[in-house]
Amino acid sequence: MGEEREYLLGTDDDELARLGFQHQVWTADAVRAWDRAGFAPGQALLDVGCGPGYATLDLARLVGPRGRVHGVDVSARFVAHLRARAEAMGARNVTAEVLDLTAADLPAEEFDGAYARWVLCFVSDPAAVVRRVAAALKPGAPFVVWDYLRYDGVVMAPGDPAFDRVFGAMVESWRATGGDGSIGQRVPGMMVDAGLEIIHVEPVIRGALPRSALWQWPRTFFTNFLPSLVERGFITRADADAFDARWAEREQDPGAFFSTPPQVAVIGVKL
Repeated sequence: MGEEREYLLGTDDDELARLGFQHQVWTADAVRAWDRAGFAPGQALLDVGCGPGYATLDLARLVGPRGRVHGVDVSARFVAHLRARAEAMGARNVTAEVLDLTAADLPAEEFDGAYARWVLCFVSDPAAVVRRVAAALKPGAPFVVWDYLRYDGVVMAPGDPAFDRVFGAMVESWRATGGDGSIGQRVPGMMVDAGLEIIHVEPVIRGALPRSALWQWPRTFFTNFLPSLVERGFITRADADAFDARWAEREQDPGAFFSTPPQVAVIGVKL
C-alpha cells in the first residue's frame, strides 16, 4: 500500500502499549471463543485486522508448528511490528501483510478459520470484509467475530452528565469516519449473506470495580482519545476535564463500578 492508514488512536508507542494491555484483559474471552469455534493445532488461521499482533501470536501458539497464522491489517507500522515480534520469538508459523479487506481479496478457500476482534466497527464497508473473509475460508471453516453490540450502552456508575457527553461523542466520532458502534447487531446477517451458517451468538457484558485491571481498560482508551475528541470538535476541553475529574472521583468511591459496552461473539461456518 502507499501511505500509512492510521487507526482511530494512531499507531504510536503509547497505542502499542494500550493494545497490549487491552489484549491481556480480554485474552480469556478470546480463547473461549476460539475453543468454541474449534480452532486447533495444525490449522491455517486468518487474523483479520491483526494490529500489532498480540492475538496473532497467541493463535500461532495454539496452532503450533504444523499450523500457521496469517495476519492482515491496513497499518504498515503494525504489520512491521508483528513481523519483528514473530521473528524475535522464532514464530516461523506467522506471516503478515498490509491489506485492506474492504477493497482487496485473499486467496480462495485458503484458511481453516478466521478471527476479527473490534475490526468491523471501524471499517466503512464491513459487509465487504465479511464477504472476502468468507471467500477465503474452506468449506466448514468458522469465522469468529467479536465486536460491539451497542457501544453507547457503556455505564460508569454512579452516572454523571460528563460521562454521557463523552460516551455520546465517541459514538458520533465513529459515525463520522464511517464506523458503527452497534455493528454487532448486523454481523449475523452479513455472515448469512456471505454464505455462512450462524452456529453461535453470545452477548458479553463485564463489570469492573475501581483499581481492577478491567477498570483500567477504558481509562487507557480515554487517556489517548480525549485529546482527539477535543481537537476534532466533538467535545470541549471543559468536557474532557470534567470527564477526567468525575472518573477520578469514581476511582475513590467504594460504591462505583464500570460496565463494559455490550459486545457480541458471533461464529459463522462456511457452507
